[in-house]
Amino acid sequence: MKAIACVLLMAGLAVAGCGVFSESRSPLSFAARRMQIADSLEQEGLYQQAAETYAQVATRFPRFSQYPTAVRKAALLYSLSSPTMANDSAAYRWSQTYLGLPLEKSDRENARISVELLSRILSMRAQIVQLYTSSDSLTVLTKRQAASMAADARRIQEVEQQLQQAQSELTKIKEIDLRLSKTRNR
Repeated sequence: MKAIACVLLMAGLAVAGCGVFSESRSPLSFAARRMQIADSLEQEGLYQQAAETYAQVATRFPRFSQYPTAVRKAALLYSLSSPTMANDSAAYRWSQTYLGLPLEKSDRENARISVELLSRILSMRAQIVQLYTSSDSLTVLTKRQAASMAADARRIQEVEQQLQQAQSELTKIKEIDLRLSKTRNR
């Protein structure tokens, strides 16, 4: 029984090994299979994973026929992902790469528009980050100023109390001086 299991295991490993070696001999079939996987991920609505798979194909196989399609779909899907997962900088890079390919006039115009829009989105996001940073800085500054104003108000109250005490003491001293001067005049 153990001998049969060993033979089956060896046969399985041999078949798996042949599959690995045949894949390394035919990168075209590997690229085509990865494109099919990416297409199925895209159809299932898993845009982020599909975009990553298209990007891998484009990165690993730039001289293959799948390259332009992989670049175009990576650019589109990186920007199509949900807003929390969208990767506009990756979409921008892949759109620029696609724009650098030999394209038909309509495709080139669409790619140019995509690059321009993504550039504006990235610029606006940078401005938003800068505004949030400024807002945070202003909030901190406002809190510091409020604390400083509260401390100044306390100091003013203390000084006013000291002034009132000094005025009352001055009034007492004037009364004493007035009494003394009356007693001296007598």
